[in-house]
Amino acid sequence: MHAVLPLRLALAANAVFSLSSALLMLLRPALVGEWLGIHAPAVLQVVSIVLVIFAADLIHQATRQRIATWRALYASAADFSWVVGSIVLLLAFPKLFSPLGIILVLAVAGAVFVFGAWQLWAVGRAHRTGKNGDYRHCIIVETNVPVAQMWPIVGNIGDIKKYMPSLKRSVVLEGKAPAVGAVRSCEDHAGKRWSEECTEFNPGHSFAVRFLSEAPDFPFPAKTMCGGWKITPSDAGSQVMVWWELMPKNRLLAPVILPLLAFQADRDFPKIIQRMAASALGKSNEVHLQSIPKVMTRLLPNLC
Repeated sequence: MHAVLPLRLALAANAVFSLSSALLMLLRPALVGEWLGIHAPAVLQVVSIVLVIFAADLIHQATRQRIATWRALYASAADFSWVVGSIVLLLAFPKLFSPLGIILVLAVAGAVFVFGAWQLWAVGRAHRTGKNGDYRHCIIVETNVPVAQMWPIVGNIGDIKKYMPSLKRSVVLEGKAPAVGAVRSCEDHAGKRWSEECTEFNPGHSFAVRFLSEAPDFPFPAKTMCGGWKITPSDAGSQVMVWWELMPKNRLLAPVILPLLAFQADRDFPKIIQRMAASALGKSNEVHLQSIPKVMTRLLPNLC
């Protein structure tokens, strides 16, 4: 909870600034036009409406129980776009604004840049594990399938391709049974290949893997990378936790890499786990998910 607090504060502060600016332009366009040295009340009101929508999105992000760092990433991208647009506008039309207007445009751009940078730093902080400087993303998906039925599917690590459409191939090398030391080799449809060595295996409960990132053709931008699956009982049936920890090759890119990983994981893995749950109940993996009424899965807001 404490790890995401700086991000909540950054988003909320940005929202307050954006909303205050929007209300000033919306309610007093003539005054703002006088400051800027232009007379364009309609343009200022359009900009103010865009800022109100942006502020509403920031508030929604900041107040969600499970904060989505990938949404904070695009908020920062929007902030930096505002800064670039302001500079381009001043350079392309140097006489458009009054001297006070130029100072005002630059001051707002400076404040917006601070908010964008603050959010990026806070995104990285939200994913920091506090150990070895690694970064982490984790999801918990609840399903109505009991642990005893889910584990044979999850624990058969070589069969992940059956439930993950992005994979072309997945196999445990040398035909080994899932256990510590077994190596799973994967290939996606884009031709990217990687291997994962099982470092922990607790039958009926969990397993962990180490991605062999030292391989010369390792396709992900990480110096080190590990992950795992864990299943625990719940009132509904079971909860499946999937996690990843990594150290990016360039730590400065962590605030970008981790939100992109989070976006893909949050989008794809609830469906992957739903396919696993369907298989655990004896349903055909080829049946469309919406036609399986007895299988329930949902991404929980829990931080893990």
